[in-house]
Amino acid sequence: MLRSELVSSRFVGDFDEGDVYHHGAIQITPLRNREYIKKYNDGLLLGANSNLCYHLEYKDPDSTRKHEKYGIQKPALVSQGFIFNAGFGLSVHDISFNAIANLSYSDLRFGAPVYEGDVVFARSDVLGKQFRKDGATNGSVQVKTNVYNQLGVSVVEYVRQVLVRGKHGKTYPQSNTIKPQPDKINLDSAVLPNEYHELPKDLLGDNGKTFEDFRIGDIYKGTSEGEINLVDFSWLQIATLNDAAVHHNPASTFIGYGGAVKAMAEGEVSRHFPLAYHLGMNSGAHNAPTYPADIVKLLYAHGEEDEHEKIRSKFEILDTTSIVGRDDIGVITINLIGEKYVTDAGMNALEAAKFGGIDQIYEENGKRYLRVLTLEQVLAIPTRKAFI
Repeated sequence: MLRSELVSSRFVGDFDEGDVYHHGAIQITPLRNREYIKKYNDGLLLGANSNLCYHLEYKDPDSTRKHEKYGIQKPALVSQGFIFNAGFGLSVHDISFNAIANLSYSDLRFGAPVYEGDVVFARSDVLGKQFRKDGATNGSVQVKTNVYNQLGVSVVEYVRQVLVRGKHGKTYPQSNTIKPQPDKINLDSAVLPNEYHELPKDLLGDNGKTFEDFRIGDIYKGTSEGEINLVDFSWLQIATLNDAAVHHNPASTFIGYGGAVKAMAEGEVSRHFPLAYHLGMNSGAHNAPTYPADIVKLLYAHGEEDEHEKIRSKFEILDTTSIVGRDDIGVITINLIGEKYVTDAGMNALEAAKFGGIDQIYEENGKRYLRVLTLEQVLAIPTRKAFI
């Protein structure tokens, strides 16, 4: 079979509005879930503390079968960050194998809880395409992806827009059939967490806060920062079946998978709300490329001593909302921002890639920073009443 006939060689002209792609499945094993939590410093306890989940009466409807078939005892809840990446990874082969960049997310809503041992499936519907000018050699494809478990229940769905290459020598006329998306997810139909009750306050740790502690306009910095090496980028791709060509192509300097940057940013701020439950995401964007820190140093430091590039994160409280009939939780909307520290080698890498956003780099305390991620996320946070 010629490579042009392979599914993974779909280019922008091969997508048509109304197309439906069924992406296959992946089992979220306990090892994958727990390794994700460890690698990306995910401090949200519902994905890491099975005793807490049982206390809050999360009950896996498929636990008996998992014990008999896979030997999994007491399946814990899966990190919602990993759920997103698992569904995204499944769609890559059909949607974004030939992508230049993942441009944006919108209307992301989490559904039923996912438990260790669940098998998740995914399908995507093509909503529209956009070519920004006549003679375009690439264009963006808008798809809606739904991820569901082995019981046929939706666990997360979202719309994303992807910039995809055209076939070599092919050009396209200007056009736009991209569908508008809501500015905010609908809280009336959001899947809320189980009731929080009788929680020991020590679960909040040193930095954790209750819903009442958050005020609109407050800004919180991450409690940690760190680099992402090639091995950690690659681990998440392998664990979620993400085989996008740009991430393992030396010509692209192994541009880092954005899901790993998202995971790192979320982990760095998670200690501020360790008992949060993600309801969804209003919007999101990858603002600039991130390369594996060790690859940048190896290829672009030119033999000079240089630090590794690191990711640091912060978030601003955009909104706080009480939920009628739920005095154990409130909802906060945050603007999560991930930035990378740009070393001298990192500047060389960006210049070699002809990155058009060099002017977006700014200096702070003698160091250069560049925003790489912006996510408007919606989280349920326990109130003081939920604690003993």
